[in-house]
Amino acid sequence: MTASIVFVVVLTLANILQAVTGFAGAPLSMPICIALQGINDAKASITLIFLLSGAVVALQNIRVINPRKLGTMLFFMGIGLVPGLWLFERLPVKSLMILYGIIVILIGMVKLISRNPAEMPKPLKLLAIILAGMMQGMFTSGGPFLALYATAELKDKQEFRATVSSVWAILNIFLCSKMYGKGMYTPNAIRLFLLSVIPVFGAIAVGNRIAKRIRPETFLRLVYVLLILSGGILLLNALG
Repeated sequence: MTASIVFVVVLTLANILQAVTGFAGAPLSMPICIALQGINDAKASITLIFLLSGAVVALQNIRVINPRKLGTMLFFMGIGLVPGLWLFERLPVKSLMILYGIIVILIGMVKLISRNPAEMPKPLKLLAIILAGMMQGMFTSGGPFLALYATAELKDKQEFRATVSSVWAILNIFLCSKMYGKGMYTPNAIRLFLLSVIPVFGAIAVGNRIAKRIRPETFLRLVYVLLILSGGILLLNALG
């Protein structure tokens, strides 16, 4: 029971950050939740929770969603999603998480100290969202790479939050259906989801309040700090 309570607390805190920025909730919470409940139950319940929270934030801000950028994100992440699911079942997950964590930390540090952090060549932006799809398929943690693309293309923080949240809502429908087909929605995974629903709605309300008060420059810096933090947690979890 204690593990379940800690699981819910971690997801609640992660969803506050997710509501503020539109990403980072899954990569920050996933390593701890895997340690508490195992990879299958954690991945299944977390994917369903972030489908719900993404849908809520997107619907609350539906008027500022950028449909063209949303379509671009979904298309290129979709290209990476299927091979990501395939790789997860065939490659050593630990090695992939180490590489992923190192890359995300380095990118976050470069962006944090750069004078023009949002600027990226177009080929790198497209590569970032394809890799986001792959990481979403492997670890339900595509947020760091998607954030790189989104900060370059979506300058308004509300547009950023709404559009990125829409991506999670839509892609996670596909992921949840795949997990259901594989029998990953065990009674324990469903129980964890149900325990988390009400606290997560509270987390979204808190995150929305913070998002309205945060300055655009502070918002961007928070995004890059969360990139570094999420990469660090992924790396520590892989090495632990």
